[in-house]
Amino acid sequence: MVRQAQRNGLLCGLADNLISNGVAILQYADDTIICLKDDLDMARNMKLLLYLFESLSGLKINFDKSEIIMINGDESTHTQYADLFNCQLGMFPIKYLGVPVGPSRLHVKDWEPLVEKNAKKLSTWKGSSLSMA
Repeated sequence: MVRQAQRNGLLCGLADNLISNGVAILQYADDTIICLKDDLDMARNMKLLLYLFESLSGLKINFDKSEIIMINGDESTHTQYADLFNCQLGMFPIKYLGVPVGPSRLHVKDWEPLVEKNAKKLSTWKGSSLSMA
């Protein structure tokens, strides 16, 4: 449905200068990231496609767990999109699959939770695998 909408000019994803019609959807397991250019009409078209997906599949999209994150734009535009999709405002950096992701270079403090989590797992593994000798 999304590809057809892109072919018909109803949606345009990001990086359309590199990939025809751009990247509109990234999916991994049960996570979906929707990438759209800053255009409210295209966002309305995506919202309609999401409702059609719900009708056709019988699945329900939980907009309460969803976030709108903008790379650029002012607060009023950000709020317009959040109101359209009836979801929360999010900010960068985000965590995706436990790794921080942002539009610019990440700072050392952004990596600290991941480093601490791995150090904790490593200390547990060392304690159970090493002998007293």
